Amino acid sequence: MELTELTSLIAIRQYVVNSTANPAINRETVSYMNGVLILLDKKIVSLLKGQEFKEYIEYQNVREAIEEVARITNIKSGLKK
Repeated sequence: MELTELTSLIAIRQYVVNSTANPAINRETVSYMNGVLILLDKKIVSLLKGQEFKEYIEYQNVREAIEEVARITNIKSGLKK
């Protein structure tokens, strides 16, 4: 999978977030940017949930990964009896 689109959208999203906190930008533009932020989030999430990305990160193994993390972080299970 080519990650260029996803990373570019994330960079744009960061710029938009920073811009909305800039006091030099007028309220009307900030309102517009807030709307853009919502749309960017929707687009990023749709790419992350897409089949191509799931295949790229081998999402079919998510259950095993979760179980492995639970085993590693479970302090009680690591204690000798």
